[in-house]
Amino acid sequence: MKSSQSGKKRSRRLLALVGFFILAIFFSLQGFLTSMIAPIASPLVSFGTWISERVFWWHQIGDLDSEDLELLYQQREDLLIDRVEFERLQEENSQLREVLDFVERTSISHISAQILSKSISNSVSRFVIDVGSADGVISGSAVVVGEGIFIGKVTELGKYSSTVTTITDPTHSVAVSLLNESRTIGVATGSVGDLMTIELIPIDEQIEQNDLVVTSGLEAPIPSGLLVGIINTVIQETGAPFQKAIMEPLGDIRRISTVLVLIPSDEDS
Repeated sequence: MKSSQSGKKRSRRLLALVGFFILAIFFSLQGFLTSMIAPIASPLVSFGTWISERVFWWHQIGDLDSEDLELLYQQREDLLIDRVEFERLQEENSQLREVLDFVERTSISHISAQILSKSISNSVSRFVIDVGSADGVISGSAVVVGEGIFIGKVTELGKYSSTVTTITDPTHSVAVSLLNESRTIGVATGSVGDLMTIELIPIDEQIEQNDLVVTSGLEAPIPSGLLVGIINTVIQETGAPFQKAIMEPLGDIRRISTVLVLIPSDEDS
């Protein structure tokens, strides 16, 4: 029994002696080892810092109970929704101010309407509004935005809603007049894309780029003087008796949500 205990003591002494020599060698080589591992240690320390920051952040989140965490997420969503709503109201407010300016300087009867849905593509451009025959709307009524910019007319009439075909729809046409010296009269039609064409203009008419185009008033029940667009290009062919103008509309239904439907007086209708 005694020999066993003495053997264990000798083993512990031997291990202690070996450990002492290892420590002595380690400390003597410490400067050399430090210089060798420095390039490796630097990215490892950075990575450790990145891990510790994430762990600390998740630890903070982990300190919150499920109700508090859900509340934080809900507050974030509410703030985002409020921002979207604020920007939408700003845009609608700007549109309404422009509409009011038009209303104040004209005596034309009108009805304010909200756009319910839109159908816009290269082959069709229409939208549905929330007013109809019960509100005094008639088929062919002019529809404007902003400060009297003509964007289309009522083509399908319901009792409480109506479909408006915009001026860029290929099936749409409207009698127009150019604000040039001769007040050129023509018919503007929609085309594929966002442009319009005015065809069969006599070759001797002086048409230039940037001429303004307005409604002529020759098409009931659309009044005269509503802004339609601006001449983009004039096309003339040698020897041809007519010329053609490409017009760029001033209204863009992609950006609007409120319109005015113009109601003609009994005399006009």
